[in-house]
Amino acid sequence: LLKLSGFPEPFTRGEEAFYNVWSPERKKLLVRQDIRDASNIREISLLEMLSHVVPGRVGSPLSINSLREDIGVAFETARDWLLILEAFYYLFRIHPYSRNIARAIRKEAKAYLFDWGEIQDPAARFENLVGLHLFKAVHSWRATGEGEIALHYLRDKQKREVDFLVTEKGLPVVLVECKRGEETFSPALDHFQRALKAPVAVQILDKPGVLKKLRADGFVRWIVSADRWLAMLP
Repeated sequence: LLKLSGFPEPFTRGEEAFYNVWSPERKKLLVRQDIRDASNIREISLLEMLSHVVPGRVGSPLSINSLREDIGVAFETARDWLLILEAFYYLFRIHPYSRNIARAIRKEAKAYLFDWGEIQDPAARFENLVGLHLFKAVHSWRATGEGEIALHYLRDKQKREVDFLVTEKGLPVVLVECKRGEETFSPALDHFQRALKAPVAVQILDKPGVLKKLRADGFVRWIVSADRWLAMLP
């Protein structure tokens, strides 16, 4: 799953060579046919360039100013093209958590891909895999009337960061941090769980066979393998 993405054809084939042909062809058809035919974009090659830049920015706040400098377009153009890539399910974005909704929207979002196999950095690829599972779960819960559930990330002025936060009616519920294999509980998770009084914090590992339940001052904390925890999501 981590190597071949969750798209049915490459996943069921189970061949890395097939995926290496399928993935760039999918992107080419998406940009040069689907998006071109449905929009009035003339500089389609520049939008395609944008789609090649974004995978290297996964896992970090996405600066539209930086993107527009890299591809040589106006800020408004880069912003609108990101919206188009989002509308065509190339990427999705999550915003930082803030009790002030307007302030959160103004801050830089983080972008993730539906085809995480494009991402070269192993840690960012793993974070993307977890993020997409959470993104789909949140949409499923909302669609079935489970509540006003949303997905965010956390970052403060001291640059402490937690990858994901699930909220219900704006209140923190579950903090999620992705680690390749580190089984020591994250200091950033500890800080934000106490500061936000979130009842549950989960450290998800790209490592099999781990399941630890911790308690600290009434908070519930899990250090758990990704295959165990993500399997519980819808």
